[in-house]
Amino acid sequence: MCTLEIKEKCSEIMDEVIRIRRDIHKNPELGFNEYRTSSIASDFMKNLGFSVRTNVAKTGVVGVLEGERPGKTIAIRADMDAIPIAEENDFEYASQNKNVMHACGHDAHIAIALGTAKILYHFKDRISGNVKFIFQPAEEGLGGASFMIEEGALDNPATDAIIALHVSPLLKSGQISVGAGPVMASPAEFDIVIKGRGGHAAQPNKCVNPISIGANIINMFSSIIPKTLSPFKSAVLSVTCFEAGNTYNVIPSQAVIKGTVRAFDRETHNVIYNKMYSVIASLTSAEGADFSFDYNLGYPPVVNNAEIAKLVANAAKKIVGDDNVVENPEPSMLAEDFSYYALKIPGAIFNLGCRHPHDENFYNLHSSKFNLDESCIITGIQILSQCVLDFLG
Repeated sequence: MCTLEIKEKCSEIMDEVIRIRRDIHKNPELGFNEYRTSSIASDFMKNLGFSVRTNVAKTGVVGVLEGERPGKTIAIRADMDAIPIAEENDFEYASQNKNVMHACGHDAHIAIALGTAKILYHFKDRISGNVKFIFQPAEEGLGGASFMIEEGALDNPATDAIIALHVSPLLKSGQISVGAGPVMASPAEFDIVIKGRGGHAAQPNKCVNPISIGANIINMFSSIIPKTLSPFKSAVLSVTCFEAGNTYNVIPSQAVIKGTVRAFDRETHNVIYNKMYSVIASLTSAEGADFSFDYNLGYPPVVNNAEIAKLVANAAKKIVGDDNVVENPEPSMLAEDFSYYALKIPGAIFNLGCRHPHDENFYNLHSSKFNLDESCIITGIQILSQCVLDFLG
C-alpha cells in the first residue's frame, strides 16, 4: 500500500531530516537531561498539528496523529539519550558537548521518527486509527521505558502495537534484520569483593592474598557456562574489571571483581548466579577469606511478537526487497529497554543497517569514532511508514 508514494515523499524531506539528525548529534544530552532534544521533537509534532504531551518521565514526549477514521493505535518509539563518551570525529557536526556523544545512533532514531511523522501526516486521510510517537529518555542503562509506561505513554489512546528500530553498522545501509521471539538479552552486572588479610609481600605465608583467590575465581568462571548450561541455552559471562593493590611490596587486604552476565531468561540467570556464588564461597572459604557478592539484574530480554515482526519484515521487503531483509537472525547479547513495552503490548524492534556499502573498516556502536551512512535515515522512515500504513490502512 502506497509504497511508491512513500518513497516520493521521503525524497522531499531528506534534507530536512538530515539537518535534524546533525543538529541533535552536535548537541547531545545524557539520560533524563534531553531538554533541548525533546523540545525539537515536541515542536516538530505540534507544527504538524499532533496532540502532544511533554514532560513524560521528566523529558519524554508523546505525540499522537489521529487518522481520518477510528481504528487501532500503533506506536513508534525513539530513544533520545546520548552516552558519556568524548567524540573523536572531526566533521562539522561533531559533538560540542564535552564528553557526551551520540555514539549509539539515537540521533538518527529521533530524525527517523520525526520524518515518519511528517510522511504519515500526508496519509492522514487514509489512516483508520492513530499513530503514537514515543520519544523516550534514558535508554542507556537507566530504563527510561519503564518510567514512560508508568506515566501513561501507552495510554490515551490505548496502544495496540509498538515498533522500534536500532541502527546497526553490522548491516549495510539498505538492509534490515528482524526476528520473532527472544532477540536481545537480559543483562546483569555483578560486583565481588574478596576480603583477605593484607601484609608484607615478602611474607605471603602470613597473609590471605585476595589477588590469587580472585584469579582462581576468574579462571573457574570461564567454565560455568559450558559445564552448567545446556548447549541449547545461550549466555555470556564476562569479567571486565579486576582491581587490587597499588604498589610492589604490599599484599592488599581486598580485591574487587566486576563484570556482566547476559542471558535470555530469568531461569538461566538464576542458574548462573547460584554457580557463581558456589565458586566464590568455596574458593574464599578454602583460603580463609570472606566475600560479598552482588548480582544486579537489568532489563528483561526483548521478546518480539511474531505477528509484529512479520509486519516489519513484509513492510521492509516492499521498501528494500526480499534479499535485503534478514529474517530470524541470531539473537543479540546486547540489551534494550524496549523489552518493557514488549511485555505490555505486542511489539517488535528491528536492526536497520547504517554502514556505507563500501565501508568495511567501520566503527561499531559506542565507539568514539562511530558515524553512520545517513541514507539509512530515509530507509528507516520508509519502512516505519510502510509498517504503519499496512497495520492501519
